[in-house]
Amino acid sequence: MSKIYRELLTAYARAWVRFKGNLAIKTWVLWEIILPTIFMASVIYAYKNLNAPPIFIGFVVLGTVMMNFWYNVLWGMGDVLYWDKETGKMEAFLITGRSIYMLLMGMALGGMINTGLRSATLLLIGIYIFGAEFRLEAVPNATLIFLLTLASLYCMGIIFSSLHLVYGRKGIKMNEVMGIPISFLSGQFYPINVFPTAVQMVASLLPLTVGLDGVRRALIEGWGIWELSPHIILLTIMTIVFLQIGVRFMNRIIEMGRRDGRLILRWQ
Repeated sequence: MSKIYRELLTAYARAWVRFKGNLAIKTWVLWEIILPTIFMASVIYAYKNLNAPPIFIGFVVLGTVMMNFWYNVLWGMGDVLYWDKETGKMEAFLITGRSIYMLLMGMALGGMINTGLRSATLLLIGIYIFGAEFRLEAVPNATLIFLLTLASLYCMGIIFSSLHLVYGRKGIKMNEVMGIPISFLSGQFYPINVFPTAVQMVASLLPLTVGLDGVRRALIEGWGIWELSPHIILLTIMTIVFLQIGVRFMNRIIEMGRRDGRLILRWQ
């Protein structure tokens, strides 16, 4: 059995555990659909009460769908390695000699599939219950932006995972602190052009903001591939940059762990 094949099996095994584990408790699956739906409905009815243009319904639905992936990056990648360490699974994994990046890839794929299923349900609810309208001919362009957004977000997840291994439970507090500001800066329920220019520039440093804006431009306003090229270029750059930073951080932490024994030290 070749080394590459064994590494791929590692990623597959971790993805399968994430996938099955998240489906194990049915009430969790149910509430992860019901609660975002209630939140989405409250904003949609607020817009309707204000006589906002119908396109804002699509803005809210897409914002709710995309925000799910951000929370999955925070909690599904940032925290998982830390809890693996706390429960002793990290030691068992390191003994196998498999690459930690295959473990992260499996975590990302498993979380991506689960979040994708929930997000697809929310999208259907938005279309068939709340009447969101999208341009079907723009689906290929929106899909490209969506995939690039996921790539950059999960590369950012490598950074979060490495930081959580170092800072332990402080990383959980970081997740809680980041939730609302990211929701605000990403323009979850509104276009970011309502912000002052300075705020727009800061918000554009987040892949979720760029990706969400690109998906909306495609599905709601019908932008073509050339009009979306700035989004594509920016998301590609973000993916490369976040991947390099994440790999450097993780390599540094692994080196520190081998030297000081902190990588498997519990209850920091």
